[in-house]
Amino acid sequence: MTDSQFLLVVWIGIAVLVLVILLVLFYLVERKIRRMRHRRQVRAAIAVFASPTSPLEDYLRSGDRTRRLTAPGGGEGLRREALEEALLDRLSVGASETERQRIYEFAAGYFSEEYAYLLGRRRWSDRMNALLHIEKFRIRGLKEPLLLRLDKLGEGGKTDDERFLLVRTLSALQIGETFDYLDMAAERFSELQLLQVLRPMKGEMAERLIRDFERLPLRVRRCVLDTLRLGNVRTTEVLELLERCMKSEDTETRIRALKALANFGYMSEEAADRLDARMAEGDSVIWPERLMHARLAGAVREERFAAHLEAMMADPSYEVRREAANSLSNYRGGIDRIRQVADHHQDRFARDMAVEILERRAYERNVV
Repeated sequence: MTDSQFLLVVWIGIAVLVLVILLVLFYLVERKIRRMRHRRQVRAAIAVFASPTSPLEDYLRSGDRTRRLTAPGGGEGLRREALEEALLDRLSVGASETERQRIYEFAAGYFSEEYAYLLGRRRWSDRMNALLHIEKFRIRGLKEPLLLRLDKLGEGGKTDDERFLLVRTLSALQIGETFDYLDMAAERFSELQLLQVLRPMKGEMAERLIRDFERLPLRVRRCVLDTLRLGNVRTTEVLELLERCMKSEDTETRIRALKALANFGYMSEEAADRLDARMAEGDSVIWPERLMHARLAGAVREERFAAHLEAMMADPSYEVRREAANSLSNYRGGIDRIRQVADHHQDRFARDMAVEILERRAYERNVV
């Protein structure tokens, strides 16, 4: 091949490459323009649905569903997308309970068939969007497609994100079969994901968590305790459960139960006796548990714990010393006891902590 022929081949290659790049660029720009045009049309349709005289507003006010609300025409796909977003917007801005129930009822009738279809699509994003919308619209009628999709998932870790969303959706819909997947969830899900599965449970589902607590997997039991604390659930059954967990052989379960009890603010006499005995064990208890002992003692404020808290101001752990001092400062006469520690305690760390708390309290009083 001569030099001129070689250069010709190179120039033809460069021309083809430039042409391909231009075609790809044209496709991307054209696709973006079409997407922007579509979004403008959707926003315009949403604005129509949001107007005070729209059929959607009529339905939310009266509960009477007119044909204008679901009439075809004007681009059925665009209209459905706009109606879907308009309903989600209404839910997010604080719709009344009556309006919420009407939205759920309408969505169940209007979107269920489409969402059931999307759950079987190969595209991952289609399935994920369908799951999120099923959860937001509380479409309990799609229970069977959800369970069917769960059973079809493979065992590989690549499906765990979808598996999590499916189980969370079942939980949010208050579907009892959620409990059938808790063993699997304990093995595959993170603690944050477990909390997202457990926290939506209400009514009978929440009661079942407490009733069947001992039969749940260990990781789930720990997260149940966090769920009860975060939900600020204060019932006799919860109090009894937390006090039982104070005696658990699992250290993490005890710590989370103590943390939840501190949020509870009080305990039975028997539980207080156990706390008293555990605090008397001193450094033989691991420091995170000692920390929770100090916090719980500060929450219940029984005088018998004051001496323990004063002793814990000399604890080897800074976090425990600080928590003990904070708790003791909330007791009647606690500030005076902390002053005595600052002036006379033989342990330097205890004296330093006492001074720190006294200075902080003085600053807080001056600021107020």
